[in-house]
Amino acid sequence: MNMNINNHIISKVDNVKYLGVVLDNKLSWSSHMAQVKKQISKACGALSRLGHYLPINSLITVYYSLVFSHLQYAISTWGSASAYLLKTIKTIQNKVIKLITFSSYRSNAEKLYAQLKLLNLNDFYKLQIAKLMHQFKHGCLPSVFNYLLTKLDNIYSYNTRQKTSQEYIVPRKRLAPAQKSLASIGVKIWESLDQI
Repeated sequence: MNMNINNHIISKVDNVKYLGVVLDNKLSWSSHMAQVKKQISKACGALSRLGHYLPINSLITVYYSLVFSHLQYAISTWGSASAYLLKTIKTIQNKVIKLITFSSYRSNAEKLYAQLKLLNLNDFYKLQIAKLMHQFKHGCLPSVFNYLLTKLDNIYSYNTRQKTSQEYIVPRKRLAPAQKSLASIGVKIWESLDQI
């Protein structure tokens, strides 16, 4: 199906690359994940060859430039993709960490992340969402975000049990994509910080 806007025909495409992020027509992030996976796989080969010549701190620098740069770019948008797609990226990230430390493929990756003082994909995603929520709380985001989250103070003028334990309303959504939205996940991550 083609659209016509101001006498310009806009044809339907399966995916489009915009500012380095590949958006597909179902917003499943599968095309973007394939691109990230491809880039990290290339870096994996480079790190396996460099590992015999460079010290570990140089390998970590190479990791940040060739791997982490692709993982962190726009993660607050694609980091809530399906668990299956994220698992493929996590597996390659774990492989890279094991290459850097010369560990066997059966090694516990979480211990290696702690040893190298690096964040895995899940932890980095949570950190980025927490930063976004901090910016929202302090009014540092564009005004379009004001409609995304609702503070409890805006609803109740008196103290309630929910108001004393939470700062924002967690929207009740039935569908999985809505449950993975910033309005849902952001509030849950932000409220979990109080428990740390």
